[in-house]
Amino acid sequence: MNILEILDEDLIDINVDLKSKDEVIRFLSNKLYKKGNIENLEEFIKSVYERESVGETGMCNGIAIPHGISKYVKVASFAVVKLNNPIEWESLDDVPIDLIFLLAITNNNSERSHLMMLSQLSSILAYKENIEELRKCDSSSEFLNKFGLYFEKFSKSQ
Repeated sequence: MNILEILDEDLIDINVDLKSKDEVIRFLSNKLYKKGNIENLEEFIKSVYERESVGETGMCNGIAIPHGISKYVKVASFAVVKLNNPIEWESLDDVPIDLIFLLAITNNNSERSHLMMLSQLSSILAYKENIEELRKCDSSSEFLNKFGLYFEKFSKSQ
């Protein structure tokens, strides 16, 4: 699975005003639902919160990668939001979060898909300069283009 193949410009939102973790999870889940990637919104959100209860999904440098593994995910995908103002979110470095990637993972072969998606995403976000450049994006198309360039660099290094 190539993470770039499952990122859709329609699932990227830039400069959004959301005030809480719950608003973010519901906002991104709703985008996946409207796109047809999940078939039961509330059950998917429930799976995201089940994962949240296991451990923090806030990484470092203001990034969070919440995810849900559910039979209600029709298409493995992810949605992204860049917030205007950081919000509180449990994270490894206790820094407020402003860049969130919500992964929707199917039950079929979920462990492999899940780990591959996280690995590819983490490889791109491991570089602070990539994160800073993504934060500077003013449109979803600009974000998608930069993300694609970073993924290509990652792919070539493998």
